Amino acid sequence: MPSVKRKLFFSALVILLPLFWPGAASAEGIGDSIGESFQGEVLKYDIGFWIFDRVGEGVATFRSLGHGKYAAFHEGRTLGFVGWISRHRRDVYRSTMATINNGRRLIPLRFEEDVIIGPKVRKRITLYDYAARKVTIETQKEGKIIREEVEIPFGMIYDDPMTAFYNFRFGVYGKVEPGKEFIIRTVPREESRKTIRLTVASKEEEERRRAAEVEKEGKDLLIKVHLDKELVGSLHGEVEVWFRKDVIPMTGVAKDVFFYGDIKGQLTYQGFSNSPEKFDVPSASEFKDSGLIGSR
Repeated sequence: MPSVKRKLFFSALVILLPLFWPGAASAEGIGDSIGESFQGEVLKYDIGFWIFDRVGEGVATFRSLGHGKYAAFHEGRTLGFVGWISRHRRDVYRSTMATINNGRRLIPLRFEEDVIIGPKVRKRITLYDYAARKVTIETQKEGKIIREEVEIPFGMIYDDPMTAFYNFRFGVYGKVEPGKEFIIRTVPREESRKTIRLTVASKEEEERRRAAEVEKEGKDLLIKVHLDKELVGSLHGEVEVWFRKDVIPMTGVAKDVFFYGDIKGQLTYQGFSNSPEKFDVPSASEFKDSGLIGSR
């Protein structure tokens, strides 16, 4: 597989993984806080393309750390032949969060990313310092450590991807209903988009698209996620996700990825557990000298 095509494929694959992080019912009629609504949830999914139904899988959990703090964990990995050509790539994300607005909105405190490809590990840690109004990002790649700081403008909240999707499903950005559009602000960096745009399909489009689906159960809301075309490696930079009425993601597709066509995701399990999954992640000792690694 040519290196450029391989890179585009895995970019699209990884984009789909976070879209299946745990969801909960919208804010109406559920727990008093966003943390209570997601507490203990476990979500599992499979990824496929062409005639291959399972070239990747993922699992995610959400749990309370006590004292108003929460942790979300997500791991996605490639399988089989795709696992072999990708050197068994794994993407592990860990977000530590607090709440504001009487427990009804999550804000990120620390976001950790580990990309493991064969023996190589790329790490990134993002710390949100609201008192100093700055975000510190430290990346380790190929033995080099790059550190950057981004100012948080007064009154601005930057969400990390995991925090954003929990907030979205809880209704923090507004009620999820046909025809609505949501703009979510993330930390502005040179190589990444500053916002994530989510568009809920109109009732007419939703009904038309559902009628064309072979499996219609659980496909109540069609949401389009707009991303950089280069990031997804597609013609339009668009990912479509079908949600249930209670805003649980059921299926997703990265559309028109170069060479591969549509890359699809499918929910396989959604339940609750008091014992979160344990992740085998390489040691972060390389970061200790930087001052970013500390107690959790």
